[in-house]
Amino acid sequence: MKRSPVLIFLSTLLFFSPALATQGQPIGFSDVRPELEGILEDLSTKLDIFDDLQRKMDASAKTNENYNQQKNIFLSSMLAITTISAICEYERDLLTLFIDLREKNRAKFYDVRIESLQTSVRQIENMYRQIQINYTIFPPHFFEAPLVRTERLTIQAAVTLLNRSRQLLLSVHQQ
Repeated sequence: MKRSPVLIFLSTLLFFSPALATQGQPIGFSDVRPELEGILEDLSTKLDIFDDLQRKMDASAKTNENYNQQKNIFLSSMLAITTISAICEYERDLLTLFIDLREKNRAKFYDVRIESLQTSVRQIENMYRQIQINYTIFPPHFFEAPLVRTERLTIQAAVTLLNRSRQLLLSVHQQ
């Protein structure tokens, strides 16, 4: 029994020691790199979901009896999804290049990466508002409900990933 509290204390100390060690110390790029790499993987997954969604929504809409009457609004929504996907791909690719830069070169690009991520989030939010307006115009059940839900969740997740990337870069750059 006496070993148990000691083991708990040592385990707690080992668990919290990295957090204690970084308190007061500047955050370096190497500290955020693993999370950025995870974000890149997640963005790639979201891009695959966007591609799949577009195929399914296209098939779903074209089998809908109201398709010809709502074709322009449908195309507007599909263009918005394509744009959101392109923005995510652009940011993913630039973050990949940013990670691969040498530290002295990377330092020159923090401001532009941070600003670009912020602009991209705003653009995606605008595109999503357009899609939501389009959904108010479509007749009921124009798209299958699970597709619309997946679309919404994927867009929200992409925005969260881009915002998190921006926060990570800010945390390093502000040091």
